[in-house]
Amino acid sequence: MSRTRRGRSGRRAGRIAYPALLGTTAMGTMSSNVINAPLWVIRTDLGMTAQESVLAVSAFTVAMATSVPLAGWLGDRLGVKTFLIAALGVMVLAELTAAAAGGLETLVLARTVQGAACSAIPPCVQTALVTAWPERTAQTMGAWASAIGLGQAVGPPFGGVITEALGWRWVFLVHAGLVLLLMGLLAVFMPRVGRRRPPMHVSAMFWLVFGGASTAAAVVFVGQSAPWAGALLLAVGAVLGWGMFVHLSRRRARAARRDREAPRPLVDPVLLRDSGYLTAAAGAGLAMGSMAVCIVAMPLFLASDLDLGPAQIGVVVLTLALAMTAAGPFAARVGRRRGGGVQLARGVVLLVVAAPVVTVAMVASRLGVALWVVVLLVVLGLVVAGTGIAFAQSAAATELVLSPAGRSGTAVGIHNMIRFLSMAAGYSGVSLAYAAGASLYVFPVLALMALGLLAALRATRGPRPRLVPQQ
Repeated sequence: MSRTRRGRSGRRAGRIAYPALLGTTAMGTMSSNVINAPLWVIRTDLGMTAQESVLAVSAFTVAMATSVPLAGWLGDRLGVKTFLIAALGVMVLAELTAAAAGGLETLVLARTVQGAACSAIPPCVQTALVTAWPERTAQTMGAWASAIGLGQAVGPPFGGVITEALGWRWVFLVHAGLVLLLMGLLAVFMPRVGRRRPPMHVSAMFWLVFGGASTAAAVVFVGQSAPWAGALLLAVGAVLGWGMFVHLSRRRARAARRDREAPRPLVDPVLLRDSGYLTAAAGAGLAMGSMAVCIVAMPLFLASDLDLGPAQIGVVVLTLALAMTAAGPFAARVGRRRGGGVQLARGVVLLVVAAPVVTVAMVASRLGVALWVVVLLVVLGLVVAGTGIAFAQSAAATELVLSPAGRSGTAVGIHNMIRFLSMAAGYSGVSLAYAAGASLYVFPVLALMALGLLAALRATRGPRPRLVPQQ
C-alpha cells in the first residue's frame, strides 16, 4: 500500500475512532445515571426500600471511585486499547446480569462490577485522545468534557423513556447493545497507544486503594443505617490506609530529595497540599456531591410525592444537565478572568440559592399547591443548581490542569477518587434523610456544607511547597 493510501486510510479510521472514543465517554457517564429516573419502578418491582434502591445507585460510584487509580496504571501497563476494550466487555456482561436481576443482591453486585469496569474509561480515553491527536489537545479535551455533559443529560431521559416503553430491564439491555457497538468500532478503528512502564510503588498503591475502598464502604454503611460498629471499623481502615499511603510516599520523597537516582514516589505528598490542587479537589467534591444529591433526591421526590412517571422524571432531571452544559463556557470565562477561587465561590453561592428554591417546592407539594407550580419550582432550582455545579466543576478542572499535581497521574487519580467518593457521600446523605423522614433537610444541609467547604479551603491556603526535583 502506498504512503498516500495509508495516510487516507489513517484519516478515515481517525474520523471513526474520534467520535467512537467520545461516544464511549458518554456511554460511561450514562451508565452511572440511567437507573435514576426509573429508580422508583425498580424499587417497587424488586421489593426494595428507599435505602436499598439508593444502594443500587451508589454501588456503581463506590466501585468506580475505588478502582480509578489502579485503572489508569493498568491502561499504561497493558496497553490503552486492549485494556479499554476488555473493560467494556466486562461492563456488557455486568449489564446483562443487572437486566436479569431478581433481587437486591444481584443488582448491587452487577452495578459494582459495572462501576469497576467503567473506571477504565476516563484515563484510557483521555490518553488515547491526547496521544492520537496531539496537535489539538485543547479541542479534544473540550470535546471530551462535552461528552461527559451529554452523558449526564441523556442518561435520565434514556432510562425513563425505555422504562415507560419496554420496562426497566431493557434499560440495561439497550445500553449494553450500544456499548457492544462501540467496542466493535474501537477494535477496528482505534489507533494503538504504545505500552508504558510507569514507576510502581506496590505498597503505596495497595494502601491508596485500601484507603479509598474503606472510605467508600464506610460511606455506604452509614447511608444504609448499618451497625455503627461496622462503619467505625471501616473508618479506622480508611484512616490507616490513607495514613500509610502518605507515610510511604513521604519516605520515598525524602529519599528522592537526597538522591536524584532514588526511586520516585507515586506522588509527592506536597503536591496534594498545593493551593491549586486543594481548590480542584474542593470544586470537584462539591460538584459531584451536589449532583449526586440532585439526581437521586429529585427522582425519589417526583415519584413519591408527585406521582410522576419515569419519562416525566427524566425530562425534569434533564434540566439539571442542560444547565450544567449551557453554563460551562461562561463559567470557564469567569475562571480565566477572575481565577479559580472566585469561580468556585460563585458556584457555592448558586448552590446556596438553589437549596431554598427546591426545598420550597418540596414543602409546597405537601401543602397541596398545584402540580405545575411545584414542578416549575423544581425546574428553577435544578437550573440554578446545575449552573452552580458547572462553576464548581470548571474551577476544579482549571485548577487541576494549572497545578503541579496535574502532571502526576497518581495525583489526578486521587482527584478522581475524591470526585466519586463525594458522589457516594451525596447518595448516602439522601438515603439517610429518607430513612429518617427528613428529606426536607437534604438541600439546606448541602448548602451549609458548601459554605463550610469554601471557608475551610480559604483557611488552608498558603505558599506553594517545595517539590521533589524532576529526573
